[in-house]
Amino acid sequence: MVNPGAFSGLCKEFLMGKKASYYAGVAGGYVQDALATIQRRYFKRFPVDLSHDIEPSAEHLAAVDDGAPEPEQEEPDEDKLSPEEYQEATKRLQARRELIVFQKGIKRWMAYQYMKDHELNDKDSGTQNPFAVLLQQLMGVSLQRLRQKTPSNVWQRTHCQEIEDEAKRRMNKDMLAGRKKKKLAPIRKSVAKEMFVVLSQQERDEWSQLAKDEHDAEVAKWKAELEGPASTTPADRQKCIQGLTQFVQPILDGICTVTGWKASLLAGGPEPAYGGRLNMISIHSGTIRGNVKMHFGRSEQVRYNKFLVPMYSDFLQKCYSPEECRERALPDSEGFECLAKLDMGSQNVKVDLIGLPTNGLYSFDKEPEEQEGPQTVDVEITSTSS
Repeated sequence: MVNPGAFSGLCKEFLMGKKASYYAGVAGGYVQDALATIQRRYFKRFPVDLSHDIEPSAEHLAAVDDGAPEPEQEEPDEDKLSPEEYQEATKRLQARRELIVFQKGIKRWMAYQYMKDHELNDKDSGTQNPFAVLLQQLMGVSLQRLRQKTPSNVWQRTHCQEIEDEAKRRMNKDMLAGRKKKKLAPIRKSVAKEMFVVLSQQERDEWSQLAKDEHDAEVAKWKAELEGPASTTPADRQKCIQGLTQFVQPILDGICTVTGWKASLLAGGPEPAYGGRLNMISIHSGTIRGNVKMHFGRSEQVRYNKFLVPMYSDFLQKCYSPEECRERALPDSEGFECLAKLDMGSQNVKVDLIGLPTNGLYSFDKEPEEQEGPQTVDVEITSTSS
């Protein structure tokens, strides 16, 4: 099966078709439920024991029953099994472990798609978005304070299935009666409200207290994240690296608008998802005159690649020790992909894979660019400023 984050073919087509379900989960506060459903349906169609270079047949896909239960997997007991049986059971156990990795990959892929399709500095992102915190610190823009969830909303989290079943029952009843078809979302909302209202006063009071307790805990965490230092874990840094273009591009475009200049950002260092290897990225705004609009990196690509990339590469290798690069590496099991492998869309960005430091002390046994000199991955662009 495909490496997490590097989905292609029918796998990618399936996940692209589930983006709306995932986004609805984010908006409705049930993203974990939505993600679990997507993961379950994904592995019904693309089992982990299917080779990555083989796609399932049309017959297999047509026969998938999303409602069928999954068989329970038991831990192999060596004392009760023959050597052959134990070996086979161990293989199935390994497949389960791989499944966990792929689940993380789907989670990361969906999260990245959501990040790419939505404003990174959206009000709802709050202190979960380090760039929103940075913007607040730089410009004094206050982040929206967390709003307390209603007791009904907190109650709904533990009663999703019964709400869903009743909402679908009512919708089917309306259809059979020939009444005008309603969308499921408003029916679901009405059902949840009715179910909560019929609870006893004591139960409603308990849910009200739980909503208050959760809100107090979230506010305390919100303040700590807003006022405290940014996370330096490799995973959190990788998320910021992947979100850099969405954060910086509007700023560069704004600089060009108010100054009449052209603007570029050059940044680089160890990329966790690139195995801690050095990587650099340039983000541009503003283009040359003429019918063919090209930003700085594209217009001057020969000299950019010949002079600027090697110069910055040498600079970065003076900034980071081999040990520091190793410490920032993310294992494959985390499900991240490096910038060069991500679908970054129509952005004014160039990614240059510098690779291994040349001091002879830093090496990896795998992946992918171990030749001398940096490589350029030039992403197709659509200019936003001229």
